Parts: sequence; C-alpha cells; structure tokens
Amino acid sequence: MARPRDLPDPFAQGAFAVRVAKGAKVPMSSLRTLPNPYRGVRAHAPPVTIAERFAMLSLVRPGLLLSHCSAALVWDLPVPRSCEHLALHVTAPGTRLRRPGVVAHRGAREADRVAGVPVTSLADTWIDLAASLPLADLVVLGDAVARRLRSMDPLRQRAGRRVPGAVRAREALEWIRLGSRSAMETRSRVLFVRAGLPEPALNVEIHDPDGGWLATSDLVWRERRVVGEYQGAHHFGDYGRGDDDIARRRLIEGSGWLFVDFTKGDYYARPRRLALLRRLAGHLDCALDPAGLAAIEDSLELPGAPVRPCGA
Repeated sequence: MARPRDLPDPFAQGAFAVRVAKGAKVPMSSLRTLPNPYRGVRAHAPPVTIAERFAMLSLVRPGLLLSHCSAALVWDLPVPRSCEHLALHVTAPGTRLRRPGVVAHRGAREADRVAGVPVTSLADTWIDLAASLPLADLVVLGDAVARRLRSMDPLRQRAGRRVPGAVRAREALEWIRLGSRSAMETRSRVLFVRAGLPEPALNVEIHDPDGGWLATSDLVWRERRVVGEYQGAHHFGDYGRGDDDIARRRLIEGSGWLFVDFTKGDYYARPRRLALLRRLAGHLDCALDPAGLAAIEDSLELPGAPVRPCGA
C-alpha cells in the first residue's frame, strides 16, 4: 500500500481536496493515514490557526468568508474569551454548510481581507456579534471598530438594518465613541459616566501655558484641568515605561493639571473602584450619582442608557 510520503506532487505536502486527488488518480488507500480536518480534505499536518482551518475548509467549499467570532479574532479585535472557542464561524453562500466544528451563517456581507484571508468587514463583524455579545463587550468592540474606520457612520448604518441584534447595537451606539485606544479605556470611560461624572475627551493633547505639547492623555476633563490615565500591563515589568510615565506626570502636574492614574484592579475591585470614583468626583467638583453607583455595584454590565452626568 502506498504511504503518504509516496504521494506525487502537489499532494506530497500541505492540504488538498480528496476530489482533486481522485481526479489525479491518486490511490485512495494512500490517504487513509493522513489527518482529516474536514470531510473531503486531507492534510499532512492538522490545522492550528484559524487561517489554516479556514484555508482547508475552503478547499471543499469556495466562496466562504470568515465571520462572527472567527473574523473578530483574525481582525485582532477586543472580544471576550467566550469568542475564543474552537468552532469556526463562516458565512456561506447558497446551501447551508454542515461540517463538525463549523458554524455556518447565511446572508450578504461586505468582504475584506486580513493577511490574505477573506473576512467580513469590520462593521459587518460588529453587527454580526451584536446578537451574542453582552452590551458592555459590544461597546468595547464598537469603540475599536470605530477607531480603525475613523468613523461611526458604518456602525450606524449596520444598526439601522433589520438583523438579529440590531436593537442591542442601537443601545451600544449610545455609548460608543471615537478616540478610545484600548478596551480598558472604553470600560473606564463608561464606568465614570455611569457613576454620574462628566464625559471625558479621549486621547487629546495637553499643552503648557505657552502652547507647548506636554502629552496625549487617555481621558481629559479640560474644563476642570483633570487628566485620567489608564496604566495597562505594558507600563510595568522589566520593559515598562516607568521613567516616561513619571516624567509625563511631572510635566502635566507642573502645568497646573490634576493627574489621576488607575489600573485594571481599580476597575474590577469594588473598594478601589469606589475610591477612584470619589477621587475623580472630588477633582471634578461633582457629586456621584447614587442610582448610577447602585447599578454599577449590581453589575459592571451596561444599563440601557447613560445616566445624566452632573453639570449636564
């Protein structure tokens, strides 16, 4: 019996469709020991990445697009761990695709490519996930998509469609803003507004009294001259940015601004979260909203709409 190493080119490596091998008169007995990632496909090594799995599936079903969670992961968008599952999400034209480990969706999508892989567009990926993601995660995803598109218009257009998740998408649009650069910046901004604080400007420049540039800061309340900086993991450790962070803070404070930095623990740990909110409220000369605080303590997930901030 022929062994896999005896296969002729182009079947001696990579992956291929069984029907193509049959057409080339390759003995089917020589394929039995090869991995079978999908029905009708043989490979010399099992697929590891989403792109590899998609490429092998496309051998037996051309015209597919990666979609939903799979597209979001290939786009490197901030999605919850619930998206990091083994199922491959695709949008398939025509008849429904049925394969173990594949979740097939139907409907028209705008196509794009990431590193050569056909995927749904950023805006379509967002609206596709609107029906399955919690509202808070959909806002984080929307901020990231709006930043890359440099516009919220494509999100508004998708949310206006009659598709699953459209109602939740419209709720998310109440919170999505241009300018956020990370998931925790988004979550922190929403936390502050829910607690009744004024909404900050995002990633704007701070200047000294003579107009000289000092920094571009995460969250800025310009009228009160208050800066909020989220300190992510990249600010710490052996390769952190400690010296730059200290120098920037000294420059900002030396020009008469109040500087408040915070970490992930200040968001998720209740005592630290309350202390951060009170500190900001004091700097902003603003009372926290009791109803907003109660809702936050009940759940860090979003309510249906923003509370009215103090001073509004």
